[in-house]
Amino acid sequence: MKKWLTLCTVLCVVLSASAQDTLRPYSVKVVDRKGKPIPGLVVSVASRGSAFVTNEKGLVELEAVSDADSLIVFLPNIGETHIPCKGTDSVQITVRSKTRFRVQDRKEVVNLRANPSNTIENVPELLKKHPARNLAELLSGQIPGLYISMGPSGMTANIRGINSIKSGTEPLIVIDGMAYDSFSVVNSFLDVYSIQSIQVQKDGGLYGVRGANGVIIITTKGSAANPLAY
Repeated sequence: MKKWLTLCTVLCVVLSASAQDTLRPYSVKVVDRKGKPIPGLVVSVASRGSAFVTNEKGLVELEAVSDADSLIVFLPNIGETHIPCKGTDSVQITVRSKTRFRVQDRKEVVNLRANPSNTIENVPELLKKHPARNLAELLSGQIPGLYISMGPSGMTANIRGINSIKSGTEPLIVIDGMAYDSFSVVNSFLDVYSIQSIQVQKDGGLYGVRGANGVIIITTKGSAANPLAY
């Protein structure tokens, strides 16, 4: 009986330690489209009543955050933004305009800077060298790991490899904050000469289930030229 009680005690301690291991520090950074920190914004954890304010570096440092938590950030002119914490320990929110923003894992921001091949920073300059009639022509061969092919319903894109079209493996396409599930649809209406930059994320977990196959983020010239003023 004593051995059984001892075993139960040890097991409970292990389980308790495992639960505590899921709690971690968490940082939030808010910047404008030029990367300038935005101080004075309110950040809170949905499951708690306490609120924090971004400092002069645009940062809020939180403690004891778990995968089950979500953040609430209030952005002027945009409103409350809810961000799931699952799978990340930091996020950067880039406010692009008075109505648009995007959220990135801060580790992902570093990775993208270290691997610029995931991004076409200046599409107008690229078009001068390689004219394209549509998005499919523009992206073909430009970003490693991004495959463009013709399917029964039109052009399709795949970030991780060529798979069955019926399996639903297309990436999410986000244009100035608006999300589209079909590359073919975007390819049919988007004017490539209106694009300023394109970024490809192989891990689009921050966009939830819709970003499971990666994300193609497109910023148009109009959006890039409309920063949020403070």
